[in-house]
Amino acid sequence: MKRRDFLNTGLALGATGLCSTILAGEAPSISAPKGFKKIRIAQIGVLHEHASGKMNSMKQLPEYFEILGIAAENPEAEKKHRNAKIYKDLKWMSKEELFALPGLEAVAVETEMTDLLPTAVQCAERGLHMHLDKPLGQELSECKKMLDVCKKHKVIVQPGYMFRTNQAFRLALKAVKNGWLGEIFDVRANMDRSDFSPGFRKWLATYRGGGMYDFGSHLVDFVVELLGAPKKIDVFEKPDPKDGLSDNTLSVLSYDRALVQLRVNQKNPYAFKKRSLTITGTKGRFELDPLECWDKDPKTGNVVPLNVVLSLQEENPEYKAGVHELKIQPFNDRYFGQLIDFAKFVRGEKKNPYSYKQELLVQKTILAASGYIPWTAE
Repeated sequence: MKRRDFLNTGLALGATGLCSTILAGEAPSISAPKGFKKIRIAQIGVLHEHASGKMNSMKQLPEYFEILGIAAENPEAEKKHRNAKIYKDLKWMSKEELFALPGLEAVAVETEMTDLLPTAVQCAERGLHMHLDKPLGQELSECKKMLDVCKKHKVIVQPGYMFRTNQAFRLALKAVKNGWLGEIFDVRANMDRSDFSPGFRKWLATYRGGGMYDFGSHLVDFVVELLGAPKKIDVFEKPDPKDGLSDNTLSVLSYDRALVQLRVNQKNPYAFKKRSLTITGTKGRFELDPLECWDKDPKTGNVVPLNVVLSLQEENPEYKAGVHELKIQPFNDRYFGQLIDFAKFVRGEKKNPYSYKQELLVQKTILAASGYIPWTAE
């Protein structure tokens, strides 16, 4: 189909048969490769918002992980969490006892965000591979120090940016990298939430940029992988006058031709269900809405597929020109993809595509997009 013909048909695509619906099949397999040697892993920290979720996911991947135990940040945190359903069957210990575990190979670092980097350095100095939650600190120099220690000791470090193994986001990357969408000029995404708990808001207000630093970091990570380092970053925010939380933020990342708008609004009544991503180029458009969904299909037991609309002016090896409504079947758990990758990285079954340099660039961009530092293009 010629470009002008595509533009002229517009909304008539569906009526002319050029709109296709492609249904996904079963959820991706979580079976380990034959003969896979389990990773002997432990967890440090229970205070990160993803801590219990990561432990729950590791428990569902027994072919990949042998969980040796858990250490809380302090006695108070242990007392509060040790009887939680997800933790009560684990062996609790101090951090020092955890580091002394025979055969320990890896650690899931799930501490409060301010403790992530100091804990990561302790793990790296002992040669322990890490699944490390995000973001990687409020000081870029401290992040660089941690990554340098990892590099020195040849430690694999995997930050907890879950969209790195979200199948819909992977398709978006493929569409851009392969030129299906032409020259990219507009990217828009949001990580909205409904945050009204005074305690949570007070805690998050201690971080510059609030929701953009914590939740928007996932979007920044994706954009840096998609388009690289921006030329300029502008930050707009409307902090709540009552508690000071920066709960309505917009970061605009400028590239040679593209403008990227990342939003985090924490008083959105629809929040999670209306998180979305749109990528528009000169030859097509990619739309994902919502970014994630964990409702279960009563017939299959799998989570329901993600909804992607891929609009193309030109045919490519995988899709004809036209509008394609795609149903992308994700893993049945938010963290399965990353944790499986992590295990394969450690065993050498798969190469980690994210270098230490890339991780530092991502963190620099997060800090600038959150207002911590001015952006300086290299």
